[in-house]
Amino acid sequence: MSFKPSAFRVLLTALFISLLALSVAAQDAEEEATEEYSYLNPMGRVPELWTDEQTDCAAAGVAREGPWTIGVSNFSLGNSWRVQMIAELEAAAAGNPDIEELIITNADGNVAKQISDIDDLIARGVDAILITPGSPEGIAPSVEDAYNAGIVTIVFNDFVDTDQFHSILWADQFKFGYIGGAWLREQLGGQGNIVILEGIAGMGVSDLRSEGAIAGLGEGINILARQPAGWDYAQGKAAMEDFIAAYPGQIDGVYSQGGAMSQGAIDAFLAAGLDPVPVPGEGYNGFLKYWAANLENGFSSIGPDEPTWQSVAALEVAIDCLNGETVAKWTELEHPLITDENVHEYVRFDCPDGVWSNTLMSPEAITEMYDCEGTGEATEEASS
Repeated sequence: MSFKPSAFRVLLTALFISLLALSVAAQDAEEEATEEYSYLNPMGRVPELWTDEQTDCAAAGVAREGPWTIGVSNFSLGNSWRVQMIAELEAAAAGNPDIEELIITNADGNVAKQISDIDDLIARGVDAILITPGSPEGIAPSVEDAYNAGIVTIVFNDFVDTDQFHSILWADQFKFGYIGGAWLREQLGGQGNIVILEGIAGMGVSDLRSEGAIAGLGEGINILARQPAGWDYAQGKAAMEDFIAAYPGQIDGVYSQGGAMSQGAIDAFLAAGLDPVPVPGEGYNGFLKYWAANLENGFSSIGPDEPTWQSVAALEVAIDCLNGETVAKWTELEHPLITDENVHEYVRFDCPDGVWSNTLMSPEAITEMYDCEGTGEATEEASS
């Protein structure tokens, strides 16, 4: 068979066109896949240890008859969300006649103190221990100690770098961050400068929310600065005041990991005589009141709603395990999504700012706990 250069060039040209077409198609498919993950369909990331495993508590030898003593190792009460989370747990325990004592420790945001707290609860011989990890790595040995001591060990609110526990309840915090980041990218048209208000340094929740937000923001958004503010209103406002002073006229948006910090950021802009820039939020009532009252003025936001009732869910799993039932090793908690369209379903204008909306407490119980002025039907008041 003779070789014909002209025919070979035709073949190469055809092959090149085919490869180019495939490349364009692949790029289009990739762009479509990227667009598919918006704040309405976010990417998520569960911990590497995640499995569909079940825990047979009877076979594990941890079932026992009540009444029980339940220990709680809480990492912090440093913001109003955590205060309400513990209040919901206390109310649930008080209503259960099989719980003889609820022992709650508070590590004040100190990992070493939390390790000591867990050791103390183990020494006191609690029947079950509920743990909100301050550091996924730092407290893992203590979680393992509780588990190996035959204590029903339930982790919630954050993940931990061990699989030696009976059950964990966890909301996808990467997804939480991605929702806010992708929404902010859309608000800014994919370009601009932002600052980030983070939670507590070293906590898995904070790290994952920031990772998710950065993934959602994309490459066109420039991050001027990041600052931990403890998911707290006062710290968030102070950090935002510093950002405004450091970057005058340069901040196009704010990614905030939590609603109280979002409200702090808004108030910092207003105090400086500036219009608030786009900022995602959460179910913090102070932020929801500003949001709902200013919709007609063009204010828009979005808010994944972290459940304060996860403490109650953790208690219920612990009780099931103490009763010898089989429980899920891993349970993912969903974040309801607060939007411009449904924010009025979450806000309570008659209540103080510190109320959190994703609660199992009745409106009457919230009214009593926070000394609200009504039962949830208050007249909307403008905020500016």
